[in-house]
Amino acid sequence: MIKFAKIIDEQTKECQVGLGTNAFFYKSIGMQELDVEQAYNGKWFLIGYAPNKPAEQIKAEEIIALKDELAATDYKIIKCSEYNLAGAPLPYDIEALHANRQRLRDRINELEA
Repeated sequence: MIKFAKIIDEQTKECQVGLGTNAFFYKSIGMQELDVEQAYNGKWFLIGYAPNKPAEQIKAEEIIALKDELAATDYKIIKCSEYNLAGAPLPYDIEALHANRQRLRDRINELEA
């Protein structure tokens, strides 16, 4: 995207970007219209120079998301257990619930290995 920017690191092509609309001001402080992109870490770079998110960080974020998804179904397991102890029909399809939760656990274990 085209923004007023100034390259602050010639090696990495990191830029300082003006986010306002005052073209006169940005030009007065040495900025010019450049095609820039924002990296995963919030910094700005010339198009094509933004670093990719490290694989370990991507993996860690996926593990957190999977654990959150698993935790979000804990109440269903508790509810099924309660209904089972009371001799009532289960409120959820326990087979499908277990299969989904096991799929999540398997993926977590795969990522953590």
